Amino acid sequence: MRHSVAPSRTSHAPSTASQASSAAAMGRLLEKKKEYEAVAALERASALFVKRIEGLADDCEVMADAGLGLVVP
Repeated sequence: MRHSVAPSRTSHAPSTASQASSAAAMGRLLEKKKEYEAVAALERASALFVKRIEGLADDCEVMADAGLGLVVP
């Protein structure tokens, strides 16, 4: 008769400890994704803000030149 080798094999089924570890890792990953998305949104908003401020600076230069009687080509 043939003997079973099943008792000597290690299980590849997820255990409770590895499931908890995997769930914790997934939670950290989701949190990092949220942080990354928030930083990316802040960078986009900052870039738009800079463009608007540059536009205001250009307008101020035009007004200053007009006050001096200069014509900007």
